[in-house]
Amino acid sequence: MQDFVLVHTPDYGNWSLGTTHPTQGRRYINAFNLLMQTAKDENYTFDIVEPRRASFSELLEVHDLQHVVSVDDGFSDEWSDQNPVLGDLAFRLAGGTINAMDELVAKRTLTAINFTGAKHHAQESYSSGFCVFADFALTANILTEFGYRVAILDIDAHHGDGTENLTLMNEMVLTFSIHEWGIFPLTGDKDYPEFSAYNEPLSQYAGDRELFDGVNRFIKLAKQFGADFILIAGGADGHVTDPLSSLMYTLNGVHHATSLVRFAFPDTPILFGGAGGYQPDTNTPLMWLNMVKGLISPVTYEEAIDAVLND
Repeated sequence: MQDFVLVHTPDYGNWSLGTTHPTQGRRYINAFNLLMQTAKDENYTFDIVEPRRASFSELLEVHDLQHVVSVDDGFSDEWSDQNPVLGDLAFRLAGGTINAMDELVAKRTLTAINFTGAKHHAQESYSSGFCVFADFALTANILTEFGYRVAILDIDAHHGDGTENLTLMNEMVLTFSIHEWGIFPLTGDKDYPEFSAYNEPLSQYAGDRELFDGVNRFIKLAKQFGADFILIAGGADGHVTDPLSSLMYTLNGVHHATSLVRFAFPDTPILFGGAGGYQPDTNTPLMWLNMVKGLISPVTYEEAIDAVLND
């Protein structure tokens, strides 16, 4: 079994929603390069999988036909004018997360990564918040069709509203979002326990300790839920220097946070998606790397807690 499987293509670098837009695809290339160097340094074993296009039938699990057809024709509110390159890439970003799921189901690894994954704002009939297709909601729904129970942890700075909305009626899916309250999309202020949908809204300037509190609550709920698979939307935009939030997470903080999850679920397949992050050449790929390292080679629970309490 490999230490990790990474779904990647150099084409991910083309996922730029405009020259001045916060979303720049080179963050995925930088993250790939960092992970490859780390794998060499740490002697990780791994496979790289080329992402495929998600099919229409797969996308229709969570999206309506008009939205899927429009994106296939190269249109989305997330970019200007018709853009067939971005339209095709949106299909491949979603397909890449399904690829990652397939690697976990086949038991070729316990950690599968798609840095372009976790587009958590996309809604049933429209794109939203730099997200076109709701790949985590789609993948979770597919897993439940095979009888698996799925717990989704979202630590992006923004509430995972699309993922929550599109899985709310699926009793086999638990969602848990830790996010800054008061910023886009202005949702996620309360729990819906009857639907296994939970939220941990944080105040401005919340940091690693608050993140840990949320992750520990998720772990307790996911254990009670009996999760067979865990999906993590590892948004890097909670970093203390990211321009789109006021959270104060650190590189060590997110590393220890994902370590908590892996320590609590040592034998559970975990799929990691990068979600947001808007420092493509600096802290965004470093945040992703540190989260992934927490899943591949976690520190102990005691070490993680001690690191945060003494930071």
